[in-house]
Amino acid sequence: MRTVPALFCVTLLLAAAAQPAAAGGEPPPSPTCSSASPVPSPASDPTSSPSAADLCTQRSLLDQVRQRLGTNVATALAIQEQLRTSLEENDRAQSALTAQVATARREEGALDAKLAELADAERVTQQSIEGDRSRAAALARSVYLSPDSFLLLVIRAGSLQELIAATSDAFAAGSRTATDEHLLDADLARLKGEHDQATAARLEKARVEAALQSDLARLVVLRQSQEESSRNLADQTARIRNELANLDRQTADLAQRIAVALDTEQTAIIARAEQQVWEQVLLWERAQGPTRLPISGSHSTKYQFVWPEPGSVTSQPFGPSDLVLEPSYSGYAHFHTGIDLAAPELTPVLAADDGVVALVGSTQSGYGNYVVLGHRAGLVTLYGHLKQPLVKAGDVVTQGEPIGLEGSTGNSTGPHLHFEVRLKDQPVDPALYLPPGAPSSFGLNGA
Repeated sequence: MRTVPALFCVTLLLAAAAQPAAAGGEPPPSPTCSSASPVPSPASDPTSSPSAADLCTQRSLLDQVRQRLGTNVATALAIQEQLRTSLEENDRAQSALTAQVATARREEGALDAKLAELADAERVTQQSIEGDRSRAAALARSVYLSPDSFLLLVIRAGSLQELIAATSDAFAAGSRTATDEHLLDADLARLKGEHDQATAARLEKARVEAALQSDLARLVVLRQSQEESSRNLADQTARIRNELANLDRQTADLAQRIAVALDTEQTAIIARAEQQVWEQVLLWERAQGPTRLPISGSHSTKYQFVWPEPGSVTSQPFGPSDLVLEPSYSGYAHFHTGIDLAAPELTPVLAADDGVVALVGSTQSGYGNYVVLGHRAGLVTLYGHLKQPLVKAGDVVTQGEPIGLEGSTGNSTGPHLHFEVRLKDQPVDPALYLPPGAPSSFGLNGA
């Protein structure tokens, strides 16, 4: 997890400051800070000790760091709880996939048995056909090699009726052989058709099992990643609490360096929380396959997407950002992977396109309460920082349908919607799919 290096740096900073604190005994008592200017003592040497104003500044900086440390403890604990829930969901998903794999294997076994039965039936039928052909060939050969015996049978017949009776048995035997061979050929063709169908079904079951096994393996890897995150967060929480306990022994300069390290750490926490959302989306895409939905009757005839908040204002665009809490991406230190739309809290958030609800979740950092939709052509949209989702996983939604209410949950400084578009797990600029210009109602209701 990317938070470990930052925490290691913080620990080194604290260790470096611990030696002077130990040598000097208990820290000096905190000065009483007020708005009045301090009056220096005539006997004091201004170069030998900091002024009361300096001590107040240091105390203020330390209090700021203390508050940020406390926030990070709360964030780490919240993410730890979210990871625990994710691990439980992962276990349930693994159990479901394991059951599906077992079912697929039973069906494969049944198809294997059917294929063996069909192969036996084909072999018996083929032997019968060959037997009939051998008998027919023997009869023809007998007549050809011993024509006198057949003529003698005709001469010995005393009347026409006796002649017919004497020769009919031979002709009937030949006729039965031809009929039986025709029926057996039809049976053999039918058996081969069933065999081909069973073989195709067996191959399909094998493909399904392989896909299930692949999904199961990905779940195992994801669980290992979540377990590692959980262990790192537990260690992180302990370290931050230790930092809080020793904060009063630090200098203002060290406190400022700790604050910078904490910003880096917080960025890594947010990035990891967001990445785990997209890992779940990838598993959903693999399990569901391409989203195939008919175009709804109210879908725009001009635009692929509509604005999810028609009356909003774009507060942050897609692309490189100066905000330190934005994660790195595409070679940039900080990159905003979607667009932020600001509107009054509880403003309805609309589905940008027809789709299926892939995920509805919540994280204390990152996206907060979010909804993820799967669309045609492999596109996926995310709607973050919601006050409340209005849909559940598996729902089919149409373009312009309300799917949530705007809020300020997760990594948010005020009510807004984070709207993100991804194609093949890569963020793309939503402007490529939205109506041009500022957020508007263009495309709604079939326009």
